[in-house]
Amino acid sequence: MTKPIRRRKDQEAERVRALVKKTDLEKPTRQERAALMEALKKDEALWRKTSDMNSMAQRLLLNKFPAQTGEAIRIRLETMQHDLGYAESPALEHLLIEQVVTCWLNFEFIQMGYAAALSSSTDMASANRWERLIATAQGRYLRAIEALAGVRRRLRPMAMQVNIGAQQVNVMGKTEALEGQ
Repeated sequence: MTKPIRRRKDQEAERVRALVKKTDLEKPTRQERAALMEALKKDEALWRKTSDMNSMAQRLLLNKFPAQTGEAIRIRLETMQHDLGYAESPALEHLLIEQVVTCWLNFEFIQMGYAAALSSSTDMASANRWERLIATAQGRYLRAIEALAGVRRRLRPMAMQVNIGAQQVNVMGKTEALEGQ
């Protein structure tokens, strides 16, 4: 990217930041809200980034860790997304992969809290509360994994074995012709 283009993008980003500050009031003017909406509509990357609640939730959790640990966990989250096939996936799978990764982070964060609570003397009521939190987080994590697996099963072509006479034939993809028989 050349310097004039980068400078223009930086100026536009600064203009949008100023608009956000102006509209982040209790009663922004109609013109300020309209200007912000226009800026967001013009720049898809901007509105995608500023409205990504999943990333916001991840950042809030990662900010609870020391900087080096938080960065290592962030890299792990990116690796998990990559390993789950984020780059090659359709949009619906993107949402589910992001959810799986965020649920994993939340589950692990709660597990650490439970371990810390157990290491210091804790009463039975507190231990039971932590157990419920862990069970809830684990349930969310497993449901996110199941949802991703279910969507992938439905979106990916299925292999089907058909016996025709004495021959076995493997069929991949759509099988409408065979389903009607």
